[in-house]
Amino acid sequence: MRSPLLRRALVLLAGAACLTPLLAADAKKPEAPTVELTGKVVPLADLVAKGGSKLDADADPVSLVLVADDGKVYTLVKDGGARLFFKDKALLNRPMKLTGRLLPGSQILQVASVNSIVKGQLCEVYYWCDICSIRRGEKMVCECCGGPMELHEDPIRK
Repeated sequence: MRSPLLRRALVLLAGAACLTPLLAADAKKPEAPTVELTGKVVPLADLVAKGGSKLDADADPVSLVLVADDGKVYTLVKDGGARLFFKDKALLNRPMKLTGRLLPGSQILQVASVNSIVKGQLCEVYYWCDICSIRRGEKMVCECCGGPMELHEDPIRK
C-alpha cells in the first residue's frame, strides 16, 4: 500500500494538471485597452428625463454616466476611480477627460484617472486640506484635523 504522503502528492499533482488549462486560458485573455474619453458626467436620471422619460420609483437614482462629446453614453462603475463624481456634485455637468477601460462588450467604463477641462485647459483634480497639507483623490473630511478638504483643479503643464 502507498504511503499517505505519496497519495497526497499524487492528488495535488492531478489537481494541478486539471487546473492548467484554466490558468492558460486566463493568461491568454487580452486586457481591455485603455480609452480616453471627453464629455460630461451626469446623473442617469437627468439623462432619462432629458429624453422625455421618467425613472421608476425603484430605479437606482444615483447611477452616473459619461455623455461623451461624440454623443455616446458610458455607465460609470462606482469604484475608487469614479468615486469623486459620486461624492462631489460640483464635478457633474462639466467638461471632463476620463481615462479607463471599457468592460468587454459593453459601454460600462471603469475609470482609472480623471482630469477636468477648465477654459480649454486640462487640469488635475484633487482635494486639499490647507491645515494639514494632505491631498486626496475624493471629497472627504480630513482624517487628520477633521476639517473640510477643498477641491483643487491645477492646470497640467506639458
